[in-house]
Amino acid sequence: MLDAFWIFLVALAGGLCPLAIRWSDRKLHAALALSTGIFLGAVFLHLLPQLPGADIVAHGDHTHGHSHGPMGPWLLVLLGVMGVYLIENLVFHTHDSDDLHHHKTIGYAAWAGLGVHALTAGIAYSLAAQIDETHAKALFIAIVAHKGFEAFSLTNVLQLAEMKKRRLAILAIVFALVTPFGILVGEQLFELLGQTGQQNMMAVAAGTFLYVSLCELLTEVFHRREDAILKLVLLAAGIGLMVLAAVLEQAGH
Repeated sequence: MLDAFWIFLVALAGGLCPLAIRWSDRKLHAALALSTGIFLGAVFLHLLPQLPGADIVAHGDHTHGHSHGPMGPWLLVLLGVMGVYLIENLVFHTHDSDDLHHHKTIGYAAWAGLGVHALTAGIAYSLAAQIDETHAKALFIAIVAHKGFEAFSLTNVLQLAEMKKRRLAILAIVFALVTPFGILVGEQLFELLGQTGQQNMMAVAAGTFLYVSLCELLTEVFHRREDAILKLVLLAAGIGLMVLAAVLEQAGH
């Protein structure tokens, strides 16, 4: 219970921090570069490696000379990519100059995808705490290490849609509650979803992040040439933070 509370506080602080800062458009896009690096690190270092067959894809099947792995989760990654694209361009598309609709769609897609990731992290921690205390402590450190950064990044992305601070605060609070919710009811959720169900959710979330990070956020960050070097440095720093979180997570296995 205490661990869930600390995770909530870290995520809440990260999510509300951007609301205490007055952002100019130039500063917001610089901060968005850091957030994009964090998102890219999250999808490639945390979400995709958890899918079935990821280790086979990475190392190859030396016995048969080529890779074999379950196709289903990777099709769901593709579904996540195409789903966000089609929703953005067919459902919410109005006209090319309507940036607010565009940014709002991307923001909610990122919020939903990151929420799924946060929920499964909570379930995993709940089960680890019941099985192996050492593993659970390492997993707790890994969750705390990136939860605040992800919450910070999520609020930055949502700010592009020029939402009111009240709505942003509500979304930040709800997101901060997701992982503690997963921890508190982890055993029941695991029985309800099963391992396959969780993996399928993670696959769709990974596809969502893949599209949002590569096709939308990177384009948004660099659509102006100003501060290009600073943005590259912040992008690399965001990825570096997720590398550190991944190393901490691996240390627990």
